[in-house]
Amino acid sequence: MKIRYYGHSAISFHTDRHTVIVDPFLTDNPLYGRVPPDLKPSTIVCTHGHEDHVGNAVELSKHHQAPVVAAFELANHLEKLGASVIACGLGGRVDHAWGWSKLVPALHSSSHAGQYMGMPAGVILNFGEHVIYHAGDTCIFSDMKLIAELYKPTIAVLPMGGRFTMDIYEAVKAVEFIRPELVIPIHYGTWPPLSEDPQEFKKQVEEKKLARVEVMAVDAIFDVNKALR
Repeated sequence: MKIRYYGHSAISFHTDRHTVIVDPFLTDNPLYGRVPPDLKPSTIVCTHGHEDHVGNAVELSKHHQAPVVAAFELANHLEKLGASVIACGLGGRVDHAWGWSKLVPALHSSSHAGQYMGMPAGVILNFGEHVIYHAGDTCIFSDMKLIAELYKPTIAVLPMGGRFTMDIYEAVKAVEFIRPELVIPIHYGTWPPLSEDPQEFKKQVEEKKLARVEVMAVDAIFDVNKALR
């Protein structure tokens, strides 16, 4: 598996035959600013309705006939805009050709164009060899321990930029709860309020020997299989 990071919370996971992208905020992303021509998603996941997470979901869905997995209200909204969707609720498993996904709780809000868009979520992506927990936008909460117990994620993708999500202090504790092999920090540096330093997060997590932390450069591609041998 390979992972590609586009800045903010946009990140994709690549197997030999499939690509899953979560929160595809690309064109309007000040850290990225485009849709890469080689991005051909099989599945799109939107953790919640905020514009900095929905991003290019409708465009990508239309162009690649890729379904958008999202909470019921958000999925219905995106379908009206022309996307192919898979509506689901928290805890509802969705099977795919590459494995399965399941939305799990996050503590945040969710709206789009001023309309309520259902519950915010994180997502479990089970590819068989690797299980990813993308926490979406959230603060820390104790049920992260339950998510870890139930799904045993090997990779955790965690927001740590502060102000609207966890800061470093909370995100380090979240790693203690989840105990993955690999952590990828997200949702930092996009705008001035998201001011927490991912290198300081990496330092604190690795000093405690909780997990390996990979601070990904924008548009970097990370080979998970080589790193976790």
